[in-house]
Amino acid sequence: MAGLSNPFRKELFFHLLGWLVFFGLLVAVFAWPYPNPFPVLRITLVMLALIGFYYTNTLLLIPKLLASKKIALYIAAVLACIFVVISWDLWIQRTLNTEFYHNNDWYTGAIIQRATLLSLLVLAVSGGLKMTKEWFRTERQKNQMEKEKMTSELALLKSQINPHSLFNNLNSIYSLAVKKSEDAPKAIVKLSEMMRYILYDSSVSQISLEQEIDHLQNYLDLQKLRMHREAKIQFEKSGDWQTKTIAPMLLEPFVENAFKHGNIHQPNAEILLDLVVEDDDLRFTVRNTIDQKSVQKDSYSGIGLANIQKRLNLVYPFRHAIQVKQTEEYYQVELSIELSMHD
Repeated sequence: MAGLSNPFRKELFFHLLGWLVFFGLLVAVFAWPYPNPFPVLRITLVMLALIGFYYTNTLLLIPKLLASKKIALYIAAVLACIFVVISWDLWIQRTLNTEFYHNNDWYTGAIIQRATLLSLLVLAVSGGLKMTKEWFRTERQKNQMEKEKMTSELALLKSQINPHSLFNNLNSIYSLAVKKSEDAPKAIVKLSEMMRYILYDSSVSQISLEQEIDHLQNYLDLQKLRMHREAKIQFEKSGDWQTKTIAPMLLEPFVENAFKHGNIHQPNAEILLDLVVEDDDLRFTVRNTIDQKSVQKDSYSGIGLANIQKRLNLVYPFRHAIQVKQTEEYYQVELSIELSMHD
C-alpha cells in the first residue's frame, strides 16, 4: 500500500468497503436464519464469481466492446458471464448440499433465479459506476481543454496586441526623429517604460488597475510629443481605482484607436479619457474629434480593438459592455466592466 498513489488507495478502499457491505447484505438475507455455516460458505464462493463478473464487465467488456459500439458482442459476453455465475452456483449446491439439492425439485429454479438477479444487480452497478466515472473523467478533460484553449488564445491575442502597440509607438518616435525634435530622448524613455510593462508586468492574468493607468499615462505622454501644441488631451480618473485589478493591456487599444482616427495634427484636436470606478463597476470612456479630411473606416477594423473584444469575451464573459457613439464631430467608445472582488 505504501507504493500506491493516494487516488488509487482511496478507490481501493471504497471498492473493499462496497464488497463488504454487499457481502453483509447477502448474509443477512440468505444465511441469517440457518444455524449451519454452509450458507455463508456458499455466499462467499458465489461472491467470488460476482466479483469476477464485476471487474470483467468494468475493465474488459465495457472498454473493449461497449465503447467500440459492438453491442451484439457485448450482450453475448454478458449473457455468457451470467451463465457462468449460474453454473458456478449450481455446482456449489450440488457439491456442498447434495442431498437437499436432489430431494427438492424447486431448488434448482430458485438457485437460477437468485443467481440471475444477483448477476443483473452486479451488471447494473458496475455499468452505472463505470459510466459515471467516465462521465466525470470526460468532463474534467473537457474543462481542462477549454482552460488550455482559453489560456493559449489569450496568449495569442496579447502577442498580437503588444507588437501592434510597439509599432505605433515606434512610428511616433520615428516622426520625432525625422523632425529632429528635442523630445525624442523623452519619447525613448517613455517607450522603455511602456515596453517594461508590456514584456514583464503584463505577463500575469490580472494586474492592478493603477499600473494599467500608469501605462496609459505613459502612452499619452508619448503621443503628446507628436500632437499639435494646441491640441487637447485629458485623462480624468475618479473612484476607488487604486484598489482594483484588471486584465492587463485591456484599455490601451481604445486609446490607440482614438489617436489613429482622431485629427491629432489639427489645432482643435481633442482626445478625452474618463475612467470611473464605482464599487465593482468600471466605466472607461474615450472620446476623440474626427478627422474630416480622411475617410474613416469602421473603427473596429484594426487588430487592437478586434482582439480586445475577443479578450473581453474570454476574461469577462457576460460582465462587460461596449457602447459606441459617433457624430460628425466626434467618436466615442464607452467600456463597462463588472469587476469581481478577486479581479
